[in-house]
Amino acid sequence: MLYPVVKITFVKKDAPLANKIMEVIGGGMKVYPNNSGYLDLLFQDLNSIKTFAVLLNGKIITPNLEAFHNLIDWLNARPKDGFKLIKLGLDYTSLGNNPWLAGFIEADGNFYCEYNLNSNGIATLLISYMRVSQKQSYKTTISEDNSNFYIMEKIREFLAVKNVNKIQRNKPNYIELGYEVRTTKKIILWYLNKLFN
Repeated sequence: MLYPVVKITFVKKDAPLANKIMEVIGGGMKVYPNNSGYLDLLFQDLNSIKTFAVLLNGKIITPNLEAFHNLIDWLNARPKDGFKLIKLGLDYTSLGNNPWLAGFIEADGNFYCEYNLNSNGIATLLISYMRVSQKQSYKTTISEDNSNFYIMEKIREFLAVKNVNKIQRNKPNYIELGYEVRTTKKIILWYLNKLFN
C-alpha cells in the first residue's frame, strides 16, 4: 500500500451526513463524480486516517476487516510518529444492541409497501416487508473466507426469519450474485424505535 485513501460513498441527498462525519473525523473532502447521483467522502491526510482507524477498530462486522487491518498495518509501519494500534477482531455484539444494522439497512436495504384500492377507495391486499441485500463475497487479497453469508445469516437469526435467499442482480456490464434477507416481522420496528428514541 503506497498511501491509503478511505472512501465512503453516499447518495447526494446524504451530504449533511457526510458533513457530520467530516466534522467528527476533523478532515476529509467531498467529491461529486460526474453524471452520478452520488458523492464520495475521501480521507487522505494522515491525521484523518488515524482518527478513522481508532474510531472503527473493533467495530467491523463484515469481511472488510482484512482491508481495515491492512490500513492499521500501514499506519503502524510508519517509523517516525510512533503510532501503534492493536488490531481488534470482528465485533460480535448482538445486533439488537448495535446501531450497525441501522446503517446497513440505510445503505443496502429498503422498506417495501404495496396495496390495491377497491371500488370504495379502501386499501386491500396490503403487502409490506423490509429487505437487506449484499453481494455474496467481498474482494480480499489474502483471506479465502470472504463470504458475506455469515453477516447475512446473523441478520436472519436476529430477525427470526427462515432463510437467507440467494439472488442475482443484473448490472449494466455484469451479473452480481448476492444474498437477501426479507422480513415482515415487527422486530425490525422494535429495533429501529429503540435506537432512535
